[in-house]
Amino acid sequence: MKTLKFLMLSCILALTSCTSDPCLDVTCYNDGVCDDGACLCADWYEGTDCNTEERAKYYGDYIGTATFFNADGDETDSFTDTIPVVANGSIISGLVADGIPLVLSVSGMGGFAIPPTATTDPNGTALTISGDGSFNSNILTINAKLEFAQDTLDYTFTGSK
Repeated sequence: MKTLKFLMLSCILALTSCTSDPCLDVTCYNDGVCDDGACLCADWYEGTDCNTEERAKYYGDYIGTATFFNADGDETDSFTDTIPVVANGSIISGLVADGIPLVLSVSGMGGFAIPPTATTDPNGTALTISGDGSFNSNILTINAKLEFAQDTLDYTFTGSK
């Protein structure tokens, strides 16, 4: 009876020791998490080990068309603009649209929001700006609303690096 118990216990231990953890030899960087042997990356990181900074490919100057529309939807101004995208620490933190610095709230995977921000334009006019946008490959798209004391304008920008 003791021998039978010993054999059963030995078999159970042998069987459980044969199964291996697929994440045992996997290292995921930058807050990535291993799941069944593959890394699931945190926002703004990619690659098999999450060691590639996805957002780095978005940094730089985007050249494109900025357009303003009045409340009736009529185009009031359109021009070529350059918008620099900058980082602060671990996130894409801001851009400068038509001379107005904006702090972004990023959602990961290339999307961002421009929370309502009270600021002044390069001419010293007070305004509040809000909106959203996205990065798609080398394309930056922004849709924003600029609210002045007496007027509201819609702003769009599409540009590439």
